Amino acid sequence: MTPVIMEQNANFKITVIGLGKAGVMFTDHLASFPEADWLNIIAIDTDASTLAQCRVRQKIQADREWRSGQGCGGSATNGLHSFARFREAIARILQGTSLLIVTGGLGRGTGTGGARVFASVAKQHNIPSIFLMTSPFTLEGHSKRTVAQEGIEEILPAADALFCLPLDLLFSVLPAETPVAEAYRLADIEMARTILGMAELLRSPEFLSADFADFRVALHKRKSVCSIGIGLAAGADGLNRSHLALERMMQSALLGGVNSFRDADAVFAIISGGDDLGIGEMKKTLEAASQFFNPKAEIITGTSISPAYEDRVQVTAVTIKYDKNESPLPEAPPPPTASPFEAQRKPRRKSSSRKEQAELPLQNISKGIFEFATPSIVNGEDLDIPTCQRRLINIDTGVELR
Repeated sequence: MTPVIMEQNANFKITVIGLGKAGVMFTDHLASFPEADWLNIIAIDTDASTLAQCRVRQKIQADREWRSGQGCGGSATNGLHSFARFREAIARILQGTSLLIVTGGLGRGTGTGGARVFASVAKQHNIPSIFLMTSPFTLEGHSKRTVAQEGIEEILPAADALFCLPLDLLFSVLPAETPVAEAYRLADIEMARTILGMAELLRSPEFLSADFADFRVALHKRKSVCSIGIGLAAGADGLNRSHLALERMMQSALLGGVNSFRDADAVFAIISGGDDLGIGEMKKTLEAASQFFNPKAEIITGTSISPAYEDRVQVTAVTIKYDKNESPLPEAPPPPTASPFEAQRKPRRKSSSRKEQAELPLQNISKGIFEFATPSIVNGEDLDIPTCQRRLINIDTGVELR
């Protein structure tokens, strides 16, 4: 493993969007970290009361006109409609963004519906996007888990990378008597640290093209299960702060235990520290961590240096395990060299010298069950054809897939 040292670049802008109540809580904790000052953090919700309690400097109440600050009532459909009306504003918010990180909770209204629209807008404007979302506790019921799964299927086609972290992983490290409110608070802090760790992993534009490409390839090979571990330690915690940070990362709530490394097909690991982080300390920590990794796994490591860490060190690891029951996804076909019309042109017959007209991509009109019935013609219009097709009305479903 050859670590790459990444230093902050003023022209590289990472925007973190916290969507819905869960996302707002994640970004609220994230904004309290001194080492996160370089991030462009924005909290967005349709519920005004959630935003009022948030410490993030940039707060936006979405769909103020229709939701009146009352939220989406847990309906992902309402969340989708709210952010569909918000598309132009989203595009303005993301101007100048080098990398987008969206976070929130799936299974709820604003987070599930809004994430789909953000993925679409980011793809439309060629902004690399990572989605760090949580799936509900099992105790929250089957309906929320179903909504979360539907949200995953809708986000995947447009997102560059999607991490869905099950909150049930907290049960592997928390005592059974832990109050539910405390479990949620710990999850919020852990997710905030996870967002920061992911941002550090992809911090430098000089290495973004290579590292982010590797990141996308690893996540797009086939259906996968991901986990993330975060460990933070300071010089005051002991003589060997990096070793302590590594231990805490291994015990991280959203990692799911050391076996996540042994079972992983790919591992991304990064050490973040201040100017006092020495190359010997960095090398020793990465070598110690590699002992837990699957020897056959693809390993990508890096180091990020920022004065904001002072005497602290953070170790971040992302594990990816592929679903063995699914075959690898095929490679994307090469871009066509012909024009769109040439690609749709029918092949010419060698026996005929007649020129053929290219097929135009016109709308396919369907009359459904009235296909073979006597047409109902009024003022020259066939009323058996749906009005939206007859009058060429484009129905806005809230998402523009490309």
